[in-house]
Amino acid sequence: MSALVVHSQGNKSQAIIRSLGRRGIKVVATDSSRFAAGFYSRYCTDHLVTPSPQLYPEEFIRTILDRVKQGDIDVLIPSNSTETLLISKYKDRFEPYTHVPFMSFQKLFEVHNKETLHALAYGLGIPVPWTFAPQTMDDVRNISKKVSYPVVIKPKKSTSSQGVMYAQSDEECLAIFKRYGETARIPPDELPLIQEYIPGDGYGVSVLFNKGELRAFFTHKRLREFPLTGGPSTLRESVRNPQMERIAIDLMKACGWHGVAMVEFKLHRETLQPYLIEVNPRFWGSVNHAIVSGVDFPYLLYTMAVKGDVPPVLDYRIGIKTRFLFNDLRALYAMHKKKKDLLALFSEVFARYPSDEFAWDDPLPFMIYFGHKMAASFHKKATEE
Repeated sequence: MSALVVHSQGNKSQAIIRSLGRRGIKVVATDSSRFAAGFYSRYCTDHLVTPSPQLYPEEFIRTILDRVKQGDIDVLIPSNSTETLLISKYKDRFEPYTHVPFMSFQKLFEVHNKETLHALAYGLGIPVPWTFAPQTMDDVRNISKKVSYPVVIKPKKSTSSQGVMYAQSDEECLAIFKRYGETARIPPDELPLIQEYIPGDGYGVSVLFNKGELRAFFTHKRLREFPLTGGPSTLRESVRNPQMERIAIDLMKACGWHGVAMVEFKLHRETLQPYLIEVNPRFWGSVNHAIVSGVDFPYLLYTMAVKGDVPPVLDYRIGIKTRFLFNDLRALYAMHKKKKDLLALFSEVFARYPSDEFAWDDPLPFMIYFGHKMAASFHKKATEE
């Protein structure tokens, strides 16, 4: 029993490695950094340093392929968007040597790209924020005069909060697009989307499908996120929301989905209508929350790939809270700067929520990861001063 976990630096890869390793599965970890936190897990039996998938995609694929050709890897599990999309392009190269339990590149891209996802959802009658896809700056000028503010401006292909901005007026909207074009240097037809802002809380419905059939789901509510204006969850709670769950299941079933994904929603504060925001067609940052609550997605995915199927897991513990510790501390600091409530700050800092990064039986990756993050934060602050 063995798995190759691709990209081993982040908090979710640590959760994946621990999930598999605790079940007795041999885990080989890869990353482009020699000091990736996952390499130092007690559950990592071997590791491989790869070329950067962003800078050297062909060399990256060749390195991963050479490793699986050795014949001792049962399942290939990429954990990040870049690696998942890249490996899916060459899925047919890997399949003679190992199981690759996710969709083709075409299907992954269809749900990863927010423009095509919203077109798909609209066709299925799924509530989505109104969304405009400007092709030129003239389109931006025309749209900016029609919409109601605030609006969300987001890249078509990003994940989480990467590149997401908010505009409160048409002047601010135009300024953001001008600044975005100058910094990103993207072609005109790849301009960001202009989207309706939905007031309310964020939710995620995580799913596992086997060739279009549901095998597991898990729903969480975001209690805190960083940045505070909208980003990955830093504190979350396991909940149930049948309406969201039905929408997520219907959407992924319509795609004939295979593998894992997380469907993100906003629950409108006044109408209580859930709106589809995006789909992460790979493992999501808070996967440890699902594992702690009773839905072990990494192990289920591995087992499904090896054995062909798994018994459905459609129940889990409600009210479980977990945190992404490093970013939650940043969120709490940002909140404290506004509220100046030291008692509440200390109460939350030292709350005993299970952490994505830290595990008592596997503490070293946390030290490596936290050290990297602190060093990067200090370096960024120093360069800005």
